[in-house]
Amino acid sequence: MEKIKKLWLPILLLLSITISQASELDVDNLTKHQIKQGIDGVIKVLAQKYIFPEKALLIEKELNHKLAKNEFDEISDWYSFIRHINVVLRKVSGDMYLDIVETQPSSILEKIQNKSELGNEESFGINDVSILSGNVGYFKLSYFYQNPKAEIAVFRTLKKLAKVDALIIDLRNAEGDSILLAQYLMSFFVKENTILSEVLYDKQNKRKILRSLQNNGNDKFKHNFPVYILTSSFLSSSGEFFSYTLKHLGKAVIVGEETMGVAYVLQKQKINDYISLNIPIAIPLHSTTKTNWAEIGVIPDLNTPANLSLDAAHKLAKEYLGIF
Repeated sequence: MEKIKKLWLPILLLLSITISQASELDVDNLTKHQIKQGIDGVIKVLAQKYIFPEKALLIEKELNHKLAKNEFDEISDWYSFIRHINVVLRKVSGDMYLDIVETQPSSILEKIQNKSELGNEESFGINDVSILSGNVGYFKLSYFYQNPKAEIAVFRTLKKLAKVDALIIDLRNAEGDSILLAQYLMSFFVKENTILSEVLYDKQNKRKILRSLQNNGNDKFKHNFPVYILTSSFLSSSGEFFSYTLKHLGKAVIVGEETMGVAYVLQKQKINDYISLNIPIAIPLHSTTKTNWAEIGVIPDLNTPANLSLDAAHKLAKEYLGIF
């Protein structure tokens, strides 16, 4: 039941966003020509960028079929266009992360995003750095920022915790999407040049190997050092990438709940001044499992409610250290 709830979350988020879009997108009376241009634009982006080319062809066929049968004649504004075309995209592809959105975000969403960024400007998402009993380090990462200063914040945090005997990384409320920051943080816990992931892109025709970086981290973190990662059912994207990778490299114990299961790398592609397409463009694959966490999520080693996971991880750390 919990997994079903998680799978519905992106859909519910989309519904809330599209409702807020209505007032801005329903101002134009669309002509058949504009509808045809919009559909052609969606088909073009899918053909060029979508990581699943076979699904792109199926969507193209279905959209053109419905267009030929005049099934989109009832569309009179861009809001209706989004609602109707998204139904086709999801029904044909089965991909809940493929969706049409407003090209310019609504003012409400802009205010929320700006508030979130300003609130974390100095810490860059790192909060509550502390040393718990038993010399167990703890820090909370609430946002994966696409900013080099976020790496500096990570470095300073781990430098403060350099003398701990175990470490708990709290990702329960982590948002944001930055593979680079996840790669940088992982590099503190594995040896230099370790393969972290193989990334398929360009419609799965190309592959890129993502490796750990050289950094000035504490060398003891890279060996048999106990690391515990706290997860929740709301964790997605970069937080899942970080958790899944370290788990299957045997470098971390996952404590908490199964995560969302958002594995694809998403990109927003503009169709026109009114609509854009959020589209999966790359797929990460773990070097050991040869797969990822898509739809399934990251499975915890110790499954416990998120609100109890910190105490559970702290207990595991002290038991590992022989402290009772």
